[in-house]
Amino acid sequence: MKILLYGINYAPELTGIGKYSGEMCEWLAANGHEVRVVCAPPYYPEWQVGAGYNGGQYRAEHRNGVNVWRCPLFVPKQPSTLSRLLHLMSFAATSLPVVFRQWFWKPDVVICIEPTFFCVPTALLFCKLRGTKSMLHIQDYELDAMLGLGMGKAGVIAGFAKAVERWFMRGFDIVSSISYSMLRNAESKTSQPEKLFYFPNWWIPIF
Repeated sequence: MKILLYGINYAPELTGIGKYSGEMCEWLAANGHEVRVVCAPPYYPEWQVGAGYNGGQYRAEHRNGVNVWRCPLFVPKQPSTLSRLLHLMSFAATSLPVVFRQWFWKPDVVICIEPTFFCVPTALLFCKLRGTKSMLHIQDYELDAMLGLGMGKAGVIAGFAKAVERWFMRGFDIVSSISYSMLRNAESKTSQPEKLFYFPNWWIPIF
């Protein structure tokens, strides 16, 4: 299969989502699949762009059998609520043209990693226009975390944000997550249990 993974974090980050995504893609490539990745330069958990990378430039590289496109982004030195939002939005904006650059490659499936949910509109638009299968893999719920920290408490704003989240999630062919409790949360948001898929870290399904 031709598999496009779209997410902000990727190897060589040594912890968190970047490590999981990197190892998954390398395993898929080693087992005969064509894998491409659209991501950011490594910056986590130090919140500093890694040595040999430039947070202000696009870069293509071949890493352990996987073709990787790095997109510019803003990395705050001291993350705050506002700076984190700008950080996520910057990657969503710079990565959009790189995702659509894969149009003529014709991927069979796009796997969009959450966070960041800001990438979801691009992933869904590409898949709907291209006729590509879409998968949302949830490592963490950004909106739930935001509301849990007291952001967006206003009822109208929170309700609108949740409605938008539900609408986008329902657009994916598959919604997966790393625990059964997170899948139950996804079911409450989508009301589509038939689309849900249990996909814990360090476990690879046979595509």
